[in-house]
Amino acid sequence: MTRGIVMGVVVAAVEGYLYWRYRALGAQFHFWLHGLLGAALAAFVLTVVGLVRRRPARPVWRAGLAGHAYSAGPDLVFLTLGVVHELWMDVFAFHITLHLIPAPLATMFAVFALSLVGWAATTLGRWRAAALLAGTAVAVTVAAFALRTPLPRTLEDVRADPGLALICPLAATPPTA
Repeated sequence: MTRGIVMGVVVAAVEGYLYWRYRALGAQFHFWLHGLLGAALAAFVLTVVGLVRRRPARPVWRAGLAGHAYSAGPDLVFLTLGVVHELWMDVFAFHITLHLIPAPLATMFAVFALSLVGWAATTLGRWRAAALLAGTAVAVTVAAFALRTPLPRTLEDVRADPGLALICPLAATPPTA
C-alpha cells in the first residue's frame, strides 16, 4: 500500500513537472494529447496482459508514466536537446500523425477512458467486459487514424493549415522567393 502511494506521488510529481515545461512553451495541447495516448497505451497493454494471463492487471501508475514518456519521446528530446520534430518520430506512438486525427483531444480522451475502464474490468476479473472495451479502444483509434488529414508535404501546406501552423516552428519563417 505504501509503495503504491509513493509511486503515485512520484508519477504526479513527474507529470506536474512535464506540464509546467509544456505550459512554459504554450504547449498544453501537446501535454494532454500525448499524455492521454501514452496512458491509454499503458492501460491497454496491462489489460491485454491481464486477459492473456487471466489474472488481475497490475497497477497502472508506472505503466502510465512509461506510456506518456514513450508517446511524448520527441517532445522530451525537444525540451532537453532542442531537436525539432521530424516525420520519423511517428515511431513514438504516431507522435506527428496523432495531431492530424479528427478532434484529437476528444478522441484520445475517449480512447483513454475506454482503456482505463478496460483495465479496471481486468482487475475485477470481468474478462468479457475488458476484452470488449479493449477492442472498442482499438476500433476508435483505427477509425480516427483512417480519417486523419494527410501529412503536409511542403512548408506552404503547413502555413495553409492554422492548426498545424501553431505547432510547427518553421511556419513563422518568411517564405522564400
